[in-house]
Amino acid sequence: MDQTQRPLLWSLLAVSACLAGLGLFAMRNEAAATALGSGSTRLPQFIHTISRDVDLPLSVEGRRLLLDVCEMGLQASLPLVLRFASDEQRQMVVPFCRDLAQEAVAASPADSYAWLVLAMAQVQTGEVAAAEQSLAWSALTGATEGWIAQSRFGLIQDHYQDFSEQVRSIGDADALLLLDSSYGGVVARRYVVDTAFRERIKALIEAQPEAIQRRFISLVRRRV
Repeated sequence: MDQTQRPLLWSLLAVSACLAGLGLFAMRNEAAATALGSGSTRLPQFIHTISRDVDLPLSVEGRRLLLDVCEMGLQASLPLVLRFASDEQRQMVVPFCRDLAQEAVAASPADSYAWLVLAMAQVQTGEVAAAEQSLAWSALTGATEGWIAQSRFGLIQDHYQDFSEQVRSIGDADALLLLDSSYGGVVARRYVVDTAFRERIKALIEAQPEAIQRRFISLVRRRV
């Protein structure tokens, strides 16, 4: 081999090795997310997963899988599998999900869902001001995403007394978005079971066009 070609060859080998290493790193990160399964069946595996260091997956889908399980684990009503987890395991969920969501928004500031999950974790750690900022970013980056708005709406209503008027107005905007979509049942269900929300929503609904009012009444009647 020509002596002048050897440096180039070694450079190419080094680049190839680096690319292979990055590929393995990415595969390992994605595997941690995809191994969780689907739906509520992910939670037992999730409990096992958070007991060790987990790097943020590089793909949007990989991140979404982990954040989705975090959302389930951060619900106000504790998922059944977490009720049977040890105290140590339950205590690991909030900080793990908070750190994960912070990494996600740092990597992708336009990820509305990650901002929502971060807000859920911050509420549980008592960081209300930080949660309000995260909710504002979630609304700004995903104002028309009904599947995100339904969870954001629920979080705001669950902690309505803790939030400022600015965040409460986000909840109102989400309610109107949901009513005009296939997620309208979320608002109707809240109206039926939440007396305080029932009083709050009246003025908002009365200010809407007749078509929205009729749709809301129809949705409520289906749930009474």
